[in-house]
Amino acid sequence: MNLENEKANMYRKGMSRKDAALKLAMLIKNNGNEPILIKSRDGEEAKLSKTSIGKLFSNPAIEKSMNNGFTREQHFAAVSDIDNLFANSVKVLTHPDKNGDPNIKAIHRFTTPLFGDNSAFITIKEATEQGKKIYAVELIGIGRLEGKLNEVKSKFLASDTATNLPTHNIHSFS
Repeated sequence: MNLENEKANMYRKGMSRKDAALKLAMLIKNNGNEPILIKSRDGEEAKLSKTSIGKLFSNPAIEKSMNNGFTREQHFAAVSDIDNLFANSVKVLTHPDKNGDPNIKAIHRFTTPLFGDNSAFITIKEATEQGKKIYAVELIGIGRLEGKLNEVKSKFLASDTATNLPTHNIHSFS
């Protein structure tokens, strides 16, 4: 079995919160407890820190994936591999912070395939001083992802501040 199939099986099967947290703790520890800089397929960089990891394991993050038909264990499996998911992702949207926080320069949305017609929807927050940090991951079906992107874009079209990236790019993964 090749690595791609192994990853897909891991996402499909899921893993315990404990195993996912251990995997990420080792990743951070191996970097001297400093944030890890990860580059997306598009060449964008974002930091993964202990704070980022905490947000990925938060109940609201887990509930988003569960509301999309995934299990907690599948969410944990994706979280455990966030460095690789982001490294293989493509940007699909950029928009301002919904609350207009002056400390947030932009919100960037990325996606990458998981298994079947499912993907990880990754949110990167770009702070004016600390730069880009991994903020959230949500598991979602490709068909629902396009609707979610359109929903996010529609909130910002009146002010024309959302970057109009073609959402059809998300279909090229499956």
